Amino acid sequence: MYDAIIVGARCGGAPLAMLLARQGQKVLLLDRMPIGSDIMSTHFLKRSGASLLRKWGLLEELNKTDTPAIQALNFHIDSLTLSGRAPACDGVDTDFTPRRTILDPILVNAADDAGVEIRDEFTVTSLVFDGDRVTGIRGKTSNGTDVTEHAKVVVGADGPHSLVGKSVGADLYVDAGTHTCGYYAYYSGIRDADDTAHLHVLTDKRRFAITFPTNDDLDMVFLFWPTAEAKDVRRDLNAASDASLRLIPDLEARVRRGERQTRITGTHILPNFFRRAHGPGWALVGDAALHRDPITAQGITNAFTHADILGEELGLALAGEKDLDTALSDYDRRQFEKLKPMFDYTVHLAMLQPLPEDLQTMLPQIVNNPDAVGAFIGAFMGSVPLDAVFPPHLLQRFSDDVERGQMEARRAA
Repeated sequence: MYDAIIVGARCGGAPLAMLLARQGQKVLLLDRMPIGSDIMSTHFLKRSGASLLRKWGLLEELNKTDTPAIQALNFHIDSLTLSGRAPACDGVDTDFTPRRTILDPILVNAADDAGVEIRDEFTVTSLVFDGDRVTGIRGKTSNGTDVTEHAKVVVGADGPHSLVGKSVGADLYVDAGTHTCGYYAYYSGIRDADDTAHLHVLTDKRRFAITFPTNDDLDMVFLFWPTAEAKDVRRDLNAASDASLRLIPDLEARVRRGERQTRITGTHILPNFFRRAHGPGWALVGDAALHRDPITAQGITNAFTHADILGEELGLALAGEKDLDTALSDYDRRQFEKLKPMFDYTVHLAMLQPLPEDLQTMLPQIVNNPDAVGAFIGAFMGSVPLDAVFPPHLLQRFSDDVERGQMEARRAA
């Protein structure tokens, strides 16, 4: 009998396993892929997420790698450019852009050091129930051996198509639809600064691009299109990428002087949802619980936030200081309250719509005000609360866009 079985050893599952094991809990961590394998990701770790790495004592491990430390963001919105640095978050004033082949092993090694039992290349096939309560998992090892294990709680950290979530019938209680498709590649020879990321918004063309340095002296170029254009984009990724780059002459010039080192990869399946993330004997973290468009690159930070909150709640429950079901419910409530505002902002941006009139007025007024620019960038980076930058009626606009997305998703279904 384990205290916890965690399905998925990535940015949600591995740190949660580590946190529980550090509390003295017996934890089994499973993943169907080999540890350290690559995965599709924006791999942009915002300073709000990096602050959790520091809290856990792991930020220095990341600093030992060749991962660039991002301190500045150039936010190009049509003809306007806001250049600045976001305020620090809990003492961390840097964002990081690690490849997942770098970050994920750091997390798994920390779990291993804490005493977690780790099994990779293990496929979970079903859950074990006692009535409506989850009590364990069934699965297969890499050599096909059938295995059944039991635990007080099973946590699904197994992505947006979570088997754990499907097995317990976890519903999407917020489903704001899909609004973009996104594709990226890695380039050599295009870097203009080791500590700067660029974000390009073309409101009239409905295009969005992010570029930043990452490991191995490579830079990522990530392009977004409205989901209505996904079929044409997928038909010829090279042509679609070239056409978008031509709309951003500075970025096109950088790309033309360099060399693409990988194929273009990505997806047109970028849903925006909150899924019910707890129930009798189970919980969900990371993309299994909350998935939003990568246009704001919050996925890793979301997963870290889930791990931190659930680790705290389960720690109390497994120590006998709180009822387990109450702890799981409190986790779900806390993560929603903390992450919903940025979810709304993300959906608003992902709709690739014209800027609200207030923003059209505000941005030219702050362009030469370093503190105001830093706050605006900090809102995007997650180190500044949205309500410290945007007036209440704009926050309501973001929330209304989520409601509009939900109505569109229901009609499409």
